[in-house]
Amino acid sequence: MRFTYILLFGLCLFAGTAKHTATAQSLLDGLEVAPLVITPVSATFKDTRIINVQSNETPGKNVLHFVIAHRFGQINEGAYALWGLDNASMRMAFDYGVTNRLAVGVARSTFQKTYEANVKWRALRQNSDNSMPISLTLYSVAMANGLRWADPTRENLFSSRLSYVHQAIFAKKWGSNLSLAFIPSFIHRNLVESLADAHDQWTLGVGGRYKVTSRASINAEYHYALAGLPTDHVNSLSLGMDIETGGHVFQLHVTNSQGMFERAFLTETGGRWRDGALYFGFNLSRVFDF
Repeated sequence: MRFTYILLFGLCLFAGTAKHTATAQSLLDGLEVAPLVITPVSATFKDTRIINVQSNETPGKNVLHFVIAHRFGQINEGAYALWGLDNASMRMAFDYGVTNRLAVGVARSTFQKTYEANVKWRALRQNSDNSMPISLTLYSVAMANGLRWADPTRENLFSSRLSYVHQAIFAKKWGSNLSLAFIPSFIHRNLVESLADAHDQWTLGVGGRYKVTSRASINAEYHYALAGLPTDHVNSLSLGMDIETGGHVFQLHVTNSQGMFERAFLTETGGRWRDGALYFGFNLSRVFDF
């Protein structure tokens, strides 16, 4: 009889344990089949430009991105010119997000009275699970010099005003603070100053952003000219800071490039940091959602 009681107790215990195990397994099974959410990495850079050069970012779909930029005179002009603040050039740009990956834009600079039309496409986006470890954005811009011809009596072609730049922007965000970009650029100028100058040039650029607070970062970029540029050309080097203020991004910077469009800062930089031939400037951007 005692054996019967023990046997019944054992069977009940086994049944209860089996039921508990089955329940626990079913709960674990539910956790295991939950889908893994993979999202694109956001805010690799805070704006569409690192300083002068393009970042991998584009405006979102149906978003109009407006940028007004100022570049003052050379700092080494001294107190008489208020260290360059008496002299300024301006650039106004409008970029529109056709989709979340494709944007088109136009711009006008007072420097050389230059007009721009551009297109920008995010071909690849870095993913949160690192299945896509980098972002790749392609950028092309056509620029037209609007200055009057130096010799209006000769035959001057409109095509001589045109230049083009094509860029591939490889970018990666490392953790929450550091972002880096590698930017090879191809530049074509229909008209060059002398027969010794090449119509086609290549540059290799690097840029970076380090986040120091939730709303501020330190930025830097450098562009190395490979060949085809005049001997007095200086590689473009810029340092700056991004400050996010609600709906605006405020970018302060110092650079040895006077022009704020691609052909100018990639092929026409002449200022040298060691001589103090530097330009202070800022970009102010604002987005409008339609």
